[in-house]
Amino acid sequence: MLGFLILTTAYINANSLVSETCSQTQNPSLCNQVLGSAPGASTTDLKGLGYISINIALTNAKQTSPYIASLVNQSTDLTLRDRYQNCVENYASAIDALNNSKMFLDKGDIPSLQTFASTAFDGPDTCCDNFEGPPVAPDQLNDANEKLEGLISIVLTIGGRLARKE
Repeated sequence: MLGFLILTTAYINANSLVSETCSQTQNPSLCNQVLGSAPGASTTDLKGLGYISINIALTNAKQTSPYIASLVNQSTDLTLRDRYQNCVENYASAIDALNNSKMFLDKGDIPSLQTFASTAFDGPDTCCDNFEGPPVAPDQLNDANEKLEGLISIVLTIGGRLARKE
């Protein structure tokens, strides 16, 4: 009975860590959706959530990048083609920055983690900014940018929480 109680308490504490963290993000429902279903998220600590969130954001960015590259190849409008190409570069920068974020989390260098996570956030944000005037971005690209921003927001929130623990 005592073992069950200890495991139950650990599970509740880990789930509350996910809920507490997600409540501080830009998009709490997205955060709860992705971290709530991520393997290991319900049983890890804040640093572990950092790794999980970086990996989720990296996977998303790497999956979206070929889609954006296909837009470059399909576009006959030179303005759109240039904007899409800029987005390809923005996503490549975001991927590099997320990889650096993970490296700095490994080293325990939380300020650098936060710097690179913020740089990663600029990728989809700048991609969106490329389309401030007509012609507009396709809805699928806008949705992808918004989702990646939400995922990187989770990394930024965890970085902020880790910085307060130091």
